[in-house]
Amino acid sequence: MPEPTHSRTGDWRDSPAVQDRVQTLLASMSLEEKIELVTGDLNHDFGFYSAPIDRLGIPPLTMADGPPGIRINNGAVHGGKATALPAPIALAATWNIDLARRYGHVLGHETRASGHNVFLGPAVDIARVPLGGRQFESSGEDPLVNSRVASAQIDAIQSHQVLACLKHYAVNNQEYERSSVDVVVDERTLRELYLRPFEVVCRATGVASMMGAFNRINGTYACEHPTLLTKVLREEWGFRGWVMSDYGATHSTVPSALAGLDQEQPSGVFYAEALRRAVEGGDVPRATLDEMCARILRTVIGLGVFDRPLEVSSMQLAEHREVALAVAEQAVVLLKNDGALLPCDPQGVRRAVVIGCDADSAAAAGGGSGKIKPAFEVSLLEGIRQRLGADVQVDYCQGNDPVSAADLLPGNESVPSCFLRADDAPDTPGLRAEFWTNTDFVGDPFTRCVMPQAALNLGFFNFPGFGAASPRYPALPFELTGRISVRFSSRIVVPVEGEYRLSVTLLGSAKIWLDDQLVLDFRYHGPARSGGGGGASGAWAGFADDDVRVPPIGDEAQAVGQRAADVGLNAAAVAPPPMAGSGGEAGPAPDVTSFSLHLDKRPTGHSLRIDYAADAPAQSHLTGAQFRLGWVPPRGVVSQHIEEAVAKARGADLAVVAVRCYESEHMDRPDLRLPNGQAALIRAVAAVNPNTVVVAMSGGPVETLSWEQDVRAILHAWYLGQEQGRALAALLFGDIAPSGKLPLTFPRSDAEGLFRSAVQYPGIAGRVVYEEGLQVGYRGFDARGIAPRFAFGHGLSYTTFEYHGLEIVSADGLVTVSCTIANSGSRAGMETAQLYVGLSTDGAAARQLIDWQKVALEPGERGRITFRIDPRSIEHPFSTWHDGRWQLARGPATLFVGASSRDIRLEGTVTL
Repeated sequence: MPEPTHSRTGDWRDSPAVQDRVQTLLASMSLEEKIELVTGDLNHDFGFYSAPIDRLGIPPLTMADGPPGIRINNGAVHGGKATALPAPIALAATWNIDLARRYGHVLGHETRASGHNVFLGPAVDIARVPLGGRQFESSGEDPLVNSRVASAQIDAIQSHQVLACLKHYAVNNQEYERSSVDVVVDERTLRELYLRPFEVVCRATGVASMMGAFNRINGTYACEHPTLLTKVLREEWGFRGWVMSDYGATHSTVPSALAGLDQEQPSGVFYAEALRRAVEGGDVPRATLDEMCARILRTVIGLGVFDRPLEVSSMQLAEHREVALAVAEQAVVLLKNDGALLPCDPQGVRRAVVIGCDADSAAAAGGGSGKIKPAFEVSLLEGIRQRLGADVQVDYCQGNDPVSAADLLPGNESVPSCFLRADDAPDTPGLRAEFWTNTDFVGDPFTRCVMPQAALNLGFFNFPGFGAASPRYPALPFELTGRISVRFSSRIVVPVEGEYRLSVTLLGSAKIWLDDQLVLDFRYHGPARSGGGGGASGAWAGFADDDVRVPPIGDEAQAVGQRAADVGLNAAAVAPPPMAGSGGEAGPAPDVTSFSLHLDKRPTGHSLRIDYAADAPAQSHLTGAQFRLGWVPPRGVVSQHIEEAVAKARGADLAVVAVRCYESEHMDRPDLRLPNGQAALIRAVAAVNPNTVVVAMSGGPVETLSWEQDVRAILHAWYLGQEQGRALAALLFGDIAPSGKLPLTFPRSDAEGLFRSAVQYPGIAGRVVYEEGLQVGYRGFDARGIAPRFAFGHGLSYTTFEYHGLEIVSADGLVTVSCTIANSGSRAGMETAQLYVGLSTDGAAARQLIDWQKVALEPGERGRITFRIDPRSIEHPFSTWHDGRWQLARGPATLFVGASSRDIRLEGTVTL
């Protein structure tokens, strides 16, 4: 990989013509106009927005969310649709910088073509937490991968006269309490892991802008942190663009302006009039305001945005489809392929079955502000049918209930719809649901519908266009986003008599009647005492004085009071499910209780009524209704969905089971498990069909040990975007060979992760302490001797590769590492050879990635690859942070070349 260089998009930095023009504009601007420039607006056509100053010809800044495409808020523009690219984590899994550039060109072109001139991306937030809700938006756990993938995108984006915005600065690594959590981290860890991708991007590109994060770092909010915003970013790294806040991440007027925040986004709570008063009163010098404006104007003028009018134009969607497809094809990671089940010979398939709630759509995607409305959609089912042709029977069945944001709640899995019959519709699976826009069930219901499960997680997740639920999950009106009440009525029909453990997860209040008898009265409004956000132990254990638990029937020990360990959660899930606001602090995490009931088998079932109110003080448009009725049925109870899938899979030549997670900003996942009974679905299908392939769709690692034993092949497909069906079909049937490699580590389980205490994650009393230091991702697994299930950099192919002939030469200021890679199999394929270094410096990682190369080889072909490493590169390949500066390591260093961080093929030493 060649050394990153300053791109041509950085030429504007010191242009005298640009500086003169900026100074002329500043001299002409009134105080009110300067305040207007640094105060963002919430514009419903664009999201983030900076209004034009027409008198001086200063254009508006129309900002498009991403990062996996262009989020078009205005439905009149291209129908609100754009190319839905694979998620950035999928792009990282390609390990292909040329594809990253092509990805960036799509983003730049479609930003402009949709009437925007600022693209809010890419993101380089390190995937510290395997459960992180937003890690699909970045490039994994390694700073080098993040920096290179982002740099390639930025150069491409800005070549279209679009201003890129690198985010989220800095250490924005979890969604739990993201608006306020204080990240306690030592300087070495901060520099070597979390700031390093920002540094490399700033030094390697002319990135136009930076987005300040919500959280605090060592006690100070990111958007008013003078060390990070001024000393590090501008004085050390030479950043010449402007810094905007994330949505509502500004927490002050004077401290933020003096620290180096240039623009509040959106809507002027701390800037606008408050900033004007601070300037007039002398608390913020006029020279400081002028510099804030200059940083914005310098980029807008220097990158050609000032003089290019905004317009809506053609998006070249047909051409961009092929980029989305190319990325998707190289992003998929073949995790397992026992007995060479894949590729499947299409000539040998007369009947195939595709199983999965979203296998017939392209809905599996990350949610939140980066959710893209795709211009095209090719589902896995459609892709397989197109590839196999009309002569092959391709059956489909749902397999499980729809995945939704409710699957982010802790507790047992929801009671499946097939065991419920909507009241007054005995043949309809699910529950009749009546919704009120008040918490007291007053008046006529606002709306009615049939819900597949008694499961809701609304608020932020119900914002228009933000949700990433299965299309089969009912779309609820926006009016139900905040403080509401809902009445579920149904009949629960159990297939066998026995003990059923029911669980309730909620924030708010609920009463449950079974056969007209009150069986639970449960209210949870949050911990008894707030302490900076309520950490793990507080959110679970504390109850307000008015929290009520009434055990109307049976033994009290069975009826109520059961905690997390009693409802099937593993050790790592004892903490509350992480969540946070978007531009405001969210409420406490929900709580879980469980109780056991003896249910007999009845033809008409047992009547069930649930009254739930989202009435906790913290519940609002951000933290809305949170309720789930879960269960653990007697052993052997199988849902009708699974029975149907098993029937279709039995005897098929190929069974493809597509499973997915729900991931989004605002909330982290509760654990690594596949939600909503999907693990049981896989086990059942694999038990009757030896040719079962699992296609897993998520933004991060998933647990596989509980279901993979009888599965011969696993493809990890991330969120592949609009062309997922075409790409997966080509891989399944051998048109191309998989070449993706994991950009993050898959643990064996939650319990075998890297965090030993709640103070490390999700934090306690509003503080999360990065006690692990540099031991993040593969570095941590190596340092602690933990075997991952799938290692960083892992990925199989349909062929095999051998490594030979390592040569290491240190001369002329460079370390040159060469080796030969041979395709020793019978199919063409691509291999990503990874170069790691182990430094003798105290505290350095056992191995850390310093370079890679991806090569394509025909069967029997050999290729000589060469890594040229400059020890003084801006990527700091042989340096560690000590005594306030990067220091080049001295003495012997071990170099490793391998197919993953745990599959080392060659090693040698060099003296630095």
